[in-house]
Amino acid sequence: MQLPEFIRALDGISAGFQRSQVLFTALEGGVFPLLEERRSSEEVAQCLGWDGRGTRMLLDALVGLKLLEKEEGKYWNSEMASECLVPGAPLDQTHILRHKANGWAAWSQLPEVIRTGKPAKREPRTGETLRDFICGMQDIAKESAKGILDIVDLSIYKNMLDVAGGPGTYMLTFLAAHPQMAGTLFDLPEVIPIAQEQAEKTGMVERVRFVPGDLTQDTLGTGYDLILLSNIIHSFSEEQNAALVKKCFDALLPGGRLIIKDFLLEPGRTGSSFAMMFALQMMLHTEGGDTYTTEQVCNWTDAAGFDVGRLVPLTPKSSLWMVDKK
Repeated sequence: MQLPEFIRALDGISAGFQRSQVLFTALEGGVFPLLEERRSSEEVAQCLGWDGRGTRMLLDALVGLKLLEKEEGKYWNSEMASECLVPGAPLDQTHILRHKANGWAAWSQLPEVIRTGKPAKREPRTGETLRDFICGMQDIAKESAKGILDIVDLSIYKNMLDVAGGPGTYMLTFLAAHPQMAGTLFDLPEVIPIAQEQAEKTGMVERVRFVPGDLTQDTLGTGYDLILLSNIIHSFSEEQNAALVKKCFDALLPGGRLIIKDFLLEPGRTGSSFAMMFALQMMLHTEGGDTYTTEQVCNWTDAAGFDVGRLVPLTPKSSLWMVDKK
């Protein structure tokens, strides 16, 4: 018997947390590196020091999620798991998934957050939680950075500023493609060491200047011909973003370009379902963050004095708003 479409849709929505917890449990426990070779559930349980019955149930659930394959009592990674869930794999997503798992407690507070308008109670990000967040940004930025190179000509720029650049993935990707370019990464003091590690891995650390600071309090310097704000504006209020865009205008040379990448909505707050859901993520974690429409972003760049901007789609989730300083 086939259930009505509405019931199936609601079942999928309501059971989402169960599937995510299966993934998070396996990721945190170290299942996927073990299953780069075929093992029985008993072998996995012994390696991890887990209960045999629970291990077998978890592995079977991962088979159901198409993250593992199973045959004759042996389990091994699916292609998706090998490519994305093993640390160091070609499409490694382990840090961003751990970051999402770290948000479990905050999302459980959503009813109270909506009722009060106050963000969820949580500890500041430090140690491994901070590293998961920053390196998680690298997990999701690698492909987007290549996408920007495919659609935007950066060959004329020589001095780039990556504002709140986290691990510096965009900047380092741009520098690798354009030898004439030097970069400055501006971020909080606790983030800078992580960015320096990534730059050292690429061999481009000598082409990068690292500036610790708080973008809500400090100036950004001057003399840049390219500034990137990638996935930053959603963390701040409209007023804060307008002030940040003006700081970028002041930091740019005449003719310089500002690129804003974010999860932008269409006027009337329609369009991307991801962006509409992501607004709640900002409600949970920030005092004034939100997802914004192209119209709102245009208002900020117009008010700062930029020339007419243009919208360029990048991924199904994100777009670029590009403006030049007159």
